[in-house]
Formats: sequence, structure tokens, C-alpha cells
Amino acid sequence: MSVLDDISAGRYALLFPGAGSQLPAMARRLCRSFGSAVDVLRRAHEATGLDLLRLCRDGTPAELAPPEVAHPAIVATALAGSAALREHTGTRWAPPALVGGHSLGHFAALVEAGALGFHDALRIVARRARLMGEETRRRPGLMASLSGPEPGRVADWCAACPPDLGVVVPGCFNGPARTVVSGDTAAVRWVTARAAREEDVRVRELTAGVASHSPLMGPVQRALAPRLAAVPLAAPTVPVLLGSDGRAARHTGELREDLLRQLSAPVRWNDAMRTVVDAGVTTVLDTGPGQVLAKAALLHPEPVAVALNFMRPLEKAVPLP
Repeated sequence: MSVLDDISAGRYALLFPGAGSQLPAMARRLCRSFGSAVDVLRRAHEATGLDLLRLCRDGTPAELAPPEVAHPAIVATALAGSAALREHTGTRWAPPALVGGHSLGHFAALVEAGALGFHDALRIVARRARLMGEETRRRPGLMASLSGPEPGRVADWCAACPPDLGVVVPGCFNGPARTVVSGDTAAVRWVTARAAREEDVRVRELTAGVASHSPLMGPVQRALAPRLAAVPLAAPTVPVLLGSDGRAARHTGELREDLLRQLSAPVRWNDAMRTVVDAGVTTVLDTGPGQVLAKAALLHPEPVAVALNFMRPLEKAVPLP
């Protein structure tokens, strides 16, 4: 069976990446080939006031770095990727079996599932990013990826961090041996220095720009709560993976709660991928501007992982007959 066959039969999961996945020219090729991608970015410009068509086609690394720009740009580019997939496959397209978004990507997943309006999603993402940027300038934070150790060892290192350095916690469980830590800059660097002494550990600081999924986001959570409580949500047309526990959900109450919880709770993406596998899904499509979620899916050998937008023609990712 081909990837196109799985798309036509609805045997795939459509996944949307989170913060830190932006790349220069990340939507340039999509916009050259698909009018639907251009339309998505123009609508995102209307929703946010940011010139996302230019930024996602031609923005420099410096322009794309601030969360106030990066977060809307990532969501808009991922939705442009899913729109391009529908245009590319035409009558062969069928709705996915599941949709899911890693952290920030949850907003895009809700739009894709018809649970959250496009303009509402982009406006909330923009406000969320502004609040996160303001809080980070007030209290600098950091995220770092640790590959190799089991999550329990990472949690122990976080717990052992001297309190005077600040707070550090496991922020994302991305795989059986891939954990992201998040918190105050000094505390995160204490944990990464401790981890680097181990032979089986690889450490990489992330470019997310904020300490997501940690107690540092508590003020953002409180400020955003009224807006998230009021935004209209509809029942999704397909099940949506919840980042905070990895389950697939259809109830709007669970989706709304997850949007708020994810700011300070860890992302349990490894559990979400197990949900995908247990559902019998055979293909995982990463809509983002890199291969972040496709690579995470490769930790599970059962599904085929495809990056739709790795700065290359979509036709190579999903060949048509």
C-alpha cells in the first residue's frame, strides 16, 4: 500500500508541530505550487496583523525568532501544508483517522478537525505568544532536549537541582528516551551539565524561546484562561490527540481543558504516538516545516512517517499516479 492509498482510505494521522520548528523560507515552495497555501497565509495575516505570507516565504532567522512571530508563523505554515495536501490529492483525499498537535500545534489540529475557527485560533496563538514573550523577558527561561536517558532519570536530575537556581521540570516526553526539560535558564543548564556527564546522553538547547510546559508559564495560563474559556468550540469531525495525556478526544470540554493545561503541564507525545499506533493507523503525516514529528514517529516502527513540507516538492512526499 502507498501513502496515497492510506490517505485515500483515511488510514493516516495528520500531525502539527510545536514551537521551535520554524525555518527560513518554510512556506516558499508550498506557496509556489499551491494557491490554497497562499490563501491560508493571507487569512492568517488578516487574523494576526502579521505579514505571514512574506514572513513564511522570505523571513530571516532573526525575524522568525521572537515567539510573537514564530508561533503564528508555525501554525499558519502547518495549516498551509494541510491545505496543500488536500489540493494536491484532490478527489483522492479523505479525512484523517486522527489529528494531533505537539503543544502549540494543538491549535492547528483543532482547526483541522473543525473544532476551532481559523481566525479564533490564530488570534489566540498571537495573544498567547505575546504573553509568553512578556513573561520570558520578565523571567528568562529555557528548554533543552535530552536524548538517551529514560524519563525517570531526567526527572531525578530535575528534582536534584539546587533550589536557588530556580525551577526545572520535564516539559515534553517525546519518546521512550527523549525528554525535554524546561524552566529557569540557570536550572535547565544545571540539569544539562549533569546529564552531559553521562556517556549515553546527548544534550541540545532548543530555540523555542520560552519555558513552555513548566511552572514559569503559570502567569500566562492565568491571563489566557478567560479567553480560552470563552472561545467557541465545536465537536471535532475526527478525534483529536490530547497533548497533556496522549488520549484521543471528541468532547469539547476535554479539548478546552487541554488548551489551558498544556501551558504548564508536560506534553506526553510518546503516549499520543502510542494512541496512534493502537488505533491501527498506518501512516503519519507531519505537516510542519521540518521533520520534527516525522522523526518522533520513527521511534515507533509500526507506522510509515512522512514529512509533507521539508522544503521540497509535496509531490515527492505523496506521489500521484
